[in-house]
Amino acid sequence: MNPLVYSAGLLLTAMALNSCATTCGVEPCSNTAVAVKSLESEYGCQDTRRQLSINLSETHTVIRNQADFDRLVSGPCHPLIDFSAYDLVIGKKGLASGNAGIAYTYQRDCTTNQARLQVTFSQGMTTEAPHITYHALVPKLAAEEGVAVDIEVK
Repeated sequence: MNPLVYSAGLLLTAMALNSCATTCGVEPCSNTAVAVKSLESEYGCQDTRRQLSINLSETHTVIRNQADFDRLVSGPCHPLIDFSAYDLVIGKKGLASGNAGIAYTYQRDCTTNQARLQVTFSQGMTTEAPHITYHALVPKLAAEEGVAVDIEVK
């Protein structure tokens, strides 16, 4: 076979495959954020950053049922959570200054299918160094499935 004809055939095949990758129904995945609910929004709790307590330090856990919630978490607001719909991601974070608020972004990574919670602490100007409890009610996870938590302090 003529090398020039062979090279042209390979080039046309590569171009066709490349063209098909973008037009033949193969869509690149994108991570979609899911609304995060909280004990404040769903159950009327007040300032859980300071009023919820769990025996953790610089880490988080996933609570999947009421019995574990009752055993592990204390505080003035202790609702009956709908664990058929939600799991509770809860953790503690020590901060160098006062906390003005917490923002959450929850999504499932489309390439790994792993749940990921981004927790962003907005810091204030006070000199207190609090240990803040953060939490999010996330859609019910599969049994034994975890959630990766990324912390950002601003």
